[in-house]
Amino acid sequence: MIVRRPPELDFGGKALPLPVYFPSISSVKTALQPLDYLQVLASLVGINKQFVVSAFDLAALDQQEDAAKLLQASRDAGAVTLMDSGNYESFWKDARDQWRQTSFHQMLGGFPCDIAFGFDEQQPPADASEHVALVVARWKVDQAAAGSCQIVPIIHGDAQDLPGLCHTVAVQTGISMLAVAERRLGDGVIERARSVLAIRNALNQLDRYVAVHLLGTGNPISIALYSAMGADSFDGLEWCQTVVDHDTGLLYHLSQADFFAKQTAWFDAGLSFQARTLVHNLEFYASWMQRLRVAIANETVVDFSRHNFPAHVFRHCAAEFGWSDS
Repeated sequence: MIVRRPPELDFGGKALPLPVYFPSISSVKTALQPLDYLQVLASLVGINKQFVVSAFDLAALDQQEDAAKLLQASRDAGAVTLMDSGNYESFWKDARDQWRQTSFHQMLGGFPCDIAFGFDEQQPPADASEHVALVVARWKVDQAAAGSCQIVPIIHGDAQDLPGLCHTVAVQTGISMLAVAERRLGDGVIERARSVLAIRNALNQLDRYVAVHLLGTGNPISIALYSAMGADSFDGLEWCQTVVDHDTGLLYHLSQADFFAKQTAWFDAGLSFQARTLVHNLEFYASWMQRLRVAIANETVVDFSRHNFPAHVFRHCAAEFGWSDS
């Protein structure tokens, strides 16, 4: 039986198209405050219909009621909202001892979201059976606390172990999506792409499709390459940390947004530099992902890559993965 990627996944009656990019909201390494980003994304559901918000950041807000209203308004407008467990922010803010699974559960109960990443253990047991047991046990506790919000477990491990771990966790939980961190897949993008393919091949041994989310992947070219290898969902901060050149898909320093501002009509919209750049990026990602979805559905993702990657990047991928270079 060949298990093919469906065009979308259902989360609480909402269709999540595949592949999909979730812009992330975080208080770490960003220019604005989380509530500011949430306000931007809530106002632009017509352009971008999904995003990630951190449970840790929600807990730290003075205006929690405002955040909850923005999340609900986004959901009512058709957006798919995803809550991260907050472990990323707690690590960078040296608050891991204070941020517990129960803290995460309080945010699950207080804020409306459609999906949430499970409370992950970034240094899991070396023994595979113990590792799987820990992931499954935490997933069950998180799902019990989440109610109708669907929990997506995060699986950490060495690249060579991830295919087997992902397969076993999927079998034992019945989940429709799981997540792995891009940084755990290998040192370079080619090695990481091969790791994605190995995970996809392992999951395709099941009699149903299990989507793969890559944590921390927001580079457009990486998204396209990993999608070609079988990844389905991505999140990253690139949308608010950099500016994207619509003509090439390449990312530049945020301060260089002036060079690309006239690529969209937002240049003349009377917006601030920050707001103009954010919507400029969101418009690109919406177009990039839609064109990528069409290419995957038509089995023309190599052509997509040929026409959208820089020539030297495509030649390198073609050589590594046996793609036709003409």
